[in-house]
Amino acid sequence: MPMEVITLRQEEITKYQVIKDSLDRKISNNQAATLLRLSTRQIIRLKNKVREADLSGIVHGNRGKPPKTTIGKETKETILNLYLNTYNGFNVSHFGEFLEEVHGIQVSRETIRKLLLIGGLRTKSKSPPKHRTRRARMPKSGLLVQMDSSEHQWLVENTIWLIATIDDATGEVPYALFVDSDSTENNMRVIKRLIEKKGIPVALYTDGASHFMTQRHYSWRVNLKYEYGSTQIQSALNELGVRLIIAGSPQAKGRVERLFETFQDRLLKELKLYKISSIEKANDYLHNKFLKRFNKKFSIPPKDKETAWRVVPKEINLESVFSIKEQRTVMADNTISYKNRIFQILPDKYRISFAKAKVVVEKRLDESIHIKYKDQYLNFKEISSGETKKIKTHTLPLENLLTGDIFTLHQG
Repeated sequence: MPMEVITLRQEEITKYQVIKDSLDRKISNNQAATLLRLSTRQIIRLKNKVREADLSGIVHGNRGKPPKTTIGKETKETILNLYLNTYNGFNVSHFGEFLEEVHGIQVSRETIRKLLLIGGLRTKSKSPPKHRTRRARMPKSGLLVQMDSSEHQWLVENTIWLIATIDDATGEVPYALFVDSDSTENNMRVIKRLIEKKGIPVALYTDGASHFMTQRHYSWRVNLKYEYGSTQIQSALNELGVRLIIAGSPQAKGRVERLFETFQDRLLKELKLYKISSIEKANDYLHNKFLKRFNKKFSIPPKDKETAWRVVPKEINLESVFSIKEQRTVMADNTISYKNRIFQILPDKYRISFAKAKVVVEKRLDESIHIKYKDQYLNFKEISSGETKKIKTHTLPLENLLTGDIFTLHQG
């Protein structure tokens, strides 16, 4: 009988790792629920499935099948129009009953609730305040990494940002970086370098800043046409199977908040002591001097010596994962427009024209541009706007087109 082959996504590997740790009593059900953003009842169900079927218990039974709850764009618009013009003020359950009985539209209560939230026709209910206590550390290094940014007058004459990460289990600061702005790209640089140094963590705990969580608020009509999904950072973390946990308040990520208090006492004084006045020199001191001493003094051994950091798989290209990706439709003349620049898509041995094709433009952290169609990187050249004069051409040998090789375009 042939052996069953199970292919797991990165997020499923993460889920299996956490469930196994819970089964082995290395973490509690509550800790597993926090890492996977599930309820404890769901964790218990998953543990039972893994006991019975091991890896197969993690793979969803509906993989490869279209969701039964999928509804089309026209149905969504009908539901929102009905709520706006006829049933405004109805609670979700009541509205759902009328949809089914009067209009023959049968959808789940949760689908209606989410659709109304996205359309801006309902708001999330406010939960009563809860008594807060300090959360116990995670038992294994790499299970949970907290990350935050601090704008402060770190240098004698300049206010700049410090983006820092801290391992919840040990208090170690695996990576931090002084930057000139708290941008998406700078936060990507920190996460990418963290993974290069330590590996892939199970979960990342951050605040609700716009580069971590989408915060656009448009009318429901706009949302129907332009559906805003994950942020660039969320998409990158999803590719790696890392859970992004958004803190509900500054107090929720107290470990990294207290870290900045310590840094503003110790690091600030040391930077002033050595009269460091540039970001470059500040980072050099931070990485080569300060963090080594800080981690030796303040980090502690984890409760469980086994690490939860995962090695980056060979097939994953972190340069591509941590890039700003935007979709473009190739025009009839095989060109695309990106950030006031025009790129000509060149033919290859498999396809002469890419007109009307959907391509993804990757702007990487080194400012290089890459254009991808499905799983294939394309040859291209940049041309001046309104002219046919060739500025830069980027090609690879035809035999390399489908091997994942990269063609790089640098500005300047």
